[in-house]
Amino acid sequence: MSTWSITWRLGATAVALIILTCGQFLNTNDFFPLGSLTQYATAKDLNGTVNSTCIEAQFPGEDEPRRLGFNTDTVGIERGDIESQLDRVIANPELMQTMADSFERLHPNEPKPEEMILCRTVTQLENGRSVGEPEHKILATWEVQ
Repeated sequence: MSTWSITWRLGATAVALIILTCGQFLNTNDFFPLGSLTQYATAKDLNGTVNSTCIEAQFPGEDEPRRLGFNTDTVGIERGDIESQLDRVIANPELMQTMADSFERLHPNEPKPEEMILCRTVTQLENGRSVGEPEHKILATWEVQ
């Protein structure tokens, strides 16, 4: 192998290790897949809970809010991107306007949502298996403009 080949491979490896180390010290996933690995650092309590963030929308003429897929094809953003900024979105629910706008743009034949609802389902575990019905919690709501 030539010196140049070895040099660029070692350089690329060094850069990746630096990014991974920074992600660990900053505890951020902004450098994914080289970000924080804390999600893998501890075992899940087999008798604890599993939280899952969800997004719902209230549409005109519908009695109940409709759960939407939390992805770029439905609301223009992935669930993980919201979960990493959950406190910020709860404190500033107007940020959900972007998801409503994206839904409207991505689904022009669907009615425009009247309200966006950021929610969480909490599933209780017993010996690592879900028990009972998941609890539904509303984290924030936003009346679509």
